[in-house]
Amino acid sequence: MKLLIGSLVIIIAGFSFNKYVFSSKAYDGVTTVTDVISAYPVNMFDFKKTMKDYAHHLCYRNSDTLNAQDISVSACLTNHDVKKLECEKKVFRLAPLNLESEREVLDYSRQYTQCTLPYKYILG
Repeated sequence: MKLLIGSLVIIIAGFSFNKYVFSSKAYDGVTTVTDVISAYPVNMFDFKKTMKDYAHHLCYRNSDTLNAQDISVSACLTNHDVKKLECEKKVFRLAPLNLESEREVLDYSRQYTQCTLPYKYILG
């Protein structure tokens, strides 16, 4: 029983460490989603994954702005996770399978971010 509980604690700690340390480091110095994307065309499936990670980055990066609006970082993350599927359907329903230019990437990124994170003054 102790082994099971110990293993569970280690697994949860590992996931938490990965989420809060490694994922935030991957986006250090990132100001727009195009800073993350290095080659075009961008596959839509990869872009959606990048946008999920980028939205989480925005929640962490703008914690002071969110706190000023009485919104916690965890509430921001939860809001994104709740709206993710709805916004993917809305924003990407007519999107091509590959995004060919930086302009397209920025346009879809802006639409997705505004849909999933409808907070004022979130910069990214």
